[in-house]
Amino acid sequence: MKPLVLCFSLVFASLILFGVAGCRNNPASLVGTYSVEENGKLQDFLRIEKSGDTYTITEKDGKEWLSPAEVTPAGEQEVEDILGSPVKGLISGLGDRQVAVLKVPPGWKMGAFECKTGFWLASTYGPVELHKN
Repeated sequence: MKPLVLCFSLVFASLILFGVAGCRNNPASLVGTYSVEENGKLQDFLRIEKSGDTYTITEKDGKEWLSPAEVTPAGEQEVEDILGSPVKGLISGLGDRQVAVLKVPPGWKMGAFECKTGFWLASTYGPVELHKN
């Protein structure tokens, strides 16, 4: 789950941001640090920060945090356009041309994917479950 995942997410996640719309809740609920599970252990993966009206996502590569990228809110319609099917229950979303982090109710399902934590990363590999620290 290193930069390779984010690289492959470029095409998938970049489309989310065209025609950005608001979500039901304030995207400020996404601010925080997120981990992914690797070999049964949680590893820091990215963090979302807010300064004024600006949100940023910073990816972790090994032990180092990379440069932050500015992100904007992404709504239910943008996610539905990308996935090609209705997405019910999207609460919040933030993304840029490289990544999209989405909040849904815990236990939310999309096909075979079940998001137990309520947070996931939009990726060309399919959804990646995130754990908010």
